[in-house]
Amino acid sequence: MLDDISLFAVIVNAGSLKEASRIIGVPPATVSRRLKSLEQSLGCRLVHRSSHQFTLTNEGQELYQQSSHLVDSLNSILDNFSSDVSGVKGKIKVLTPLSIVASTFQPIFSNFIESHPRIELELEMRNEVTRFLSSGADFAIRIGPQEDSELSQVKLGETRSLLVASPEYAETVGTLNSLADLSRCHQIVSNPLSRWTLEEFDPTGRSIGVEPFLPNRPRVSTNELRVSKQFALDGLGVALMPATEMMDDLRQGRLVNVMPNWQGVKRDVFAVWYRRQLLTHRASMLIDYLKEECQALLELNSDVQRLSRLG
Repeated sequence: MLDDISLFAVIVNAGSLKEASRIIGVPPATVSRRLKSLEQSLGCRLVHRSSHQFTLTNEGQELYQQSSHLVDSLNSILDNFSSDVSGVKGKIKVLTPLSIVASTFQPIFSNFIESHPRIELELEMRNEVTRFLSSGADFAIRIGPQEDSELSQVKLGETRSLLVASPEYAETVGTLNSLADLSRCHQIVSNPLSRWTLEEFDPTGRSIGVEPFLPNRPRVSTNELRVSKQFALDGLGVALMPATEMMDDLRQGRLVNVMPNWQGVKRDVFAVWYRRQLLTHRASMLIDYLKEECQALLELNSDVQRLSRLG
């Protein structure tokens, strides 16, 4: 019965019998037969199913809520035991924002996989928060602490954002010292940074205070940081960009810091996972590796402070 309960959790996470059969590599008829066997053993229907619809009954919802984390923990125990016996191998699924993978984490992931050739990494990249129970992920990378009490989290690093523009656009708007000056400029807005929280610094790098700024002249809005950066490179306005996204462009002069005395507030980067879910050994190894390698983010902040005071 334990195997059938584990299969039931796979079915719910997959959202259909057909997708579950694809995931575990058995015929759909076998999945259906084992589900019926579990229902008969429990004496109740777990799923309402038709050719076009798949929903849980009340009993199915209760069984899933009470058993899914136990199934995950048991699988983690077996995976950890297997890793101890035969070395680190298997699949790690990570949820992560698209932009931070492209700009920061991709080379870290590559180095980890090269060091552990029997690891299979699955990245699901999206900006919205996905529920872990439905995603089947080992953990997620998130910007900022998560308020969900069911999640465990560990800080990986931190990053800052700068107000940048192309040299040509910066020349047209002149010197910008205050938020009133910024309000005269065209802005390039990127979700989730659609509302800017900016921190002012004195010439020594000491924080003076934090103020909100709602972009009042958005010339273009996107939900992808790399696209917003390209609009900034094209001279369309001022963008608030994470340091990890455009440090090379600053160093090469393709972008300039138009308000050296203002920065976006510090944003912490976390690895988060379902509190009742026992992490696999390989997932824990990856989190530890990310935490170690993400110290480079802290070093980037030193570069940000230095670049902010240039000139």
